[in-house]
Amino acid sequence: MTSAMIDEVFASVQGEGPWVGQRHIFVRFIGCDLRCSYCDTPDAVKSTSGTEVRNCRAQVTPGSYERESVPNPVTQERLSGLCARLRIPGRSRPVMSLTGGEPLLHRPFLQEWLPAERNTFRIYLETSGVHYAEMRSLAGLIDVVSMDIKLPSATGQRARWDEHRKFLSATEGIERCVKAVVSGSTMPDEILIAARLVAEQDRTVPFIIQPASGPESPGAESLILFQNLALEILEDVRVIPQVHTMLQLP
Repeated sequence: MTSAMIDEVFASVQGEGPWVGQRHIFVRFIGCDLRCSYCDTPDAVKSTSGTEVRNCRAQVTPGSYERESVPNPVTQERLSGLCARLRIPGRSRPVMSLTGGEPLLHRPFLQEWLPAERNTFRIYLETSGVHYAEMRSLAGLIDVVSMDIKLPSATGQRARWDEHRKFLSATEGIERCVKAVVSGSTMPDEILIAARLVAEQDRTVPFIIQPASGPESPGAESLILFQNLALEILEDVRVIPQVHTMLQLP
């Protein structure tokens, strides 16, 4: 597959998880098969076709707010150029963050495109953590996996424990973390189930409790309780909000 539907390409600060604060180049793919109630990228969730196709918004230079409108679907060659121009000169190896939407829905494109990109970038995947077959086929092309565990109370959808278990197994041997968005409706039992699921694979995997933003955010007492419960099972449990939202970064 030589092209893919891309919502935007931009450079910013990673705002979630244990790599918060790192400079990343983000490639946001269009399309997701989940509809989480707390989703903060609804434009990227919807698939587009026919007259509804919208252009990709591509940052022109790192640090600027100027955007170029690039027709979709975007070819591999064009996407590589859009990412390359956002690199910061220096000694550090740049990180490319694949986000969405759900990047793993674009598995054929990624299988063709990523081998060359890994010569330049460290590849960081942000994913809903349910597409385990796609993850298994791409495992050799991904450096870091940031996987969600979708808690039913926060997503408003059914539990996906079995898919998450299989996904974690597919990421064995890859640097990874697990993130669970929690809301004011989240129950302690959900945190225990999620923590035990991670522990089945590896107790040392960082487990991130991320409070939902806005009126759905849980109280401080709940966050401490959730962390206490998870720390009984896992070695590394952190409470980290969406820092890019707090800093009003893209």
